[in-house]
Amino acid sequence: MMENYSSERDPLSNVHEFGLISLLYVSRSSLSLEGDYKAVGDIVQTALARNAALRISGALIYTELHFAQVLEGPESAVGELMTSIVKDARHSDVTVVARRPVARRRFGSWTMAYNGPSAFLDRHVKPLVASRTAPRDADKLVEQLLSNIQRLYDL
Repeated sequence: MMENYSSERDPLSNVHEFGLISLLYVSRSSLSLEGDYKAVGDIVQTALARNAALRISGALIYTELHFAQVLEGPESAVGELMTSIVKDARHSDVTVVARRPVARRRFGSWTMAYNGPSAFLDRHVKPLVASRTAPRDADKLVEQLLSNIQRLYDL
């Protein structure tokens, strides 16, 4: 099932914002294969409302084995959301692989972009999950993953 979830009623501005950060994390899925699609759908539905309230934009990738999510927004809001994400039992080994200030949102039109499971992106997520410390070429891997996520959603 390939559904595209988004909230574009009040898209977040894609202009320069003060105090804006982009954060990318990866994790291992703890979901069972039988119930995973419903659980991921629940995650996305909850995130649509919560991210809009926190002025967070971003995209979620689910590969059946891993999650990768990019979050963009005010530093305090992203921090609040990450506190909740780390505690979520639907995944483990949550690792922030990139966190940087940005002047513009890369996913400004999406409070949560999700387009179904992506086996293709698993090869980009796996090396970032494999090591709890960033691999030597982490910056290159992160940029490849972000570019592929962006292409996936044709932003």
